[in-house]
Amino acid sequence: MTVEGVPRPIVFIGDSITEGWGDARPGLFAAHGFVNRGVGGETSGRIRARFRADLVAAAARGVHLMCGINDIAEVEGPVPLGRVQDNITAMVAQARDLGLPVWLGSVTPAAAIAWNPEIMPGPAIAILNAWLKDLAATEDARFADYHGVLATPSGALRPEFGTDGVHLSDAGYRAIEPVLLAALHGRDRAS
Repeated sequence: MTVEGVPRPIVFIGDSITEGWGDARPGLFAAHGFVNRGVGGETSGRIRARFRADLVAAAARGVHLMCGINDIAEVEGPVPLGRVQDNITAMVAQARDLGLPVWLGSVTPAAAIAWNPEIMPGPAIAILNAWLKDLAATEDARFADYHGVLATPSGALRPEFGTDGVHLSDAGYRAIEPVLLAALHGRDRAS
């Protein structure tokens, strides 16, 4: 699909993990015509507030959504997982209202949050990822399990794939690209 001769993009919406992906791997984004709308530090609520506008402004043909770690890290204070789930469910519904396919990226692994050491994120990440996988199945979306590629057996981010235990290095982004491309290919075949 094109708009005035320009292919419509898949828009990547999320937090700093998404933002960093476009910065670390611009060739991937350029080669596939992806548009990056990741904003560091944003929670699912902040992402939800701009979600529809970002999709419309980019004339999206699909959306890749990955968020939740900043909610778990309590960037803006404690947030019940139910609220995170409500925000993500609402964003999937908005994408569906726009007629767009959705790819849901898992929350990437973290054993600790350097800027909030009292938080032990592993259990919340596991719960949210299981829920995201189920949501994808019920909403005819695709789930991209980045966590499985990046995690140690204990659920931490593998050191060679991260910069601070949460954010991904270039090697981390390279490691998840096959997962992304497989999810996109699977979705395109189903379309």
